[in-house]
Amino acid sequence: MAHLASVDTPFEAKVLAARLGAEGILWELRGASDVYPVGQTHVWVDEESLADARELLLSDAVEAVFDVGPEEG
Repeated sequence: MAHLASVDTPFEAKVLAARLGAEGILWELRGASDVYPVGQTHVWVDEESLADARELLLSDAVEAVFDVGPEEG
């Protein structure tokens, strides 16, 4: 497994894991959880999928820049 990202909340980690799983990327969460929500949660992916997972995160970040919010649209 290879480290992909560290996020501040277990909820954010679960959203990221769902996004990765929807693309067929194997993932694992380590660190903070719903039971012990202290510190960061680390998202790990299968080593062979690391490049695809990074590309997915990058494309999501780029698309988020162009999202028009209700006050802007």
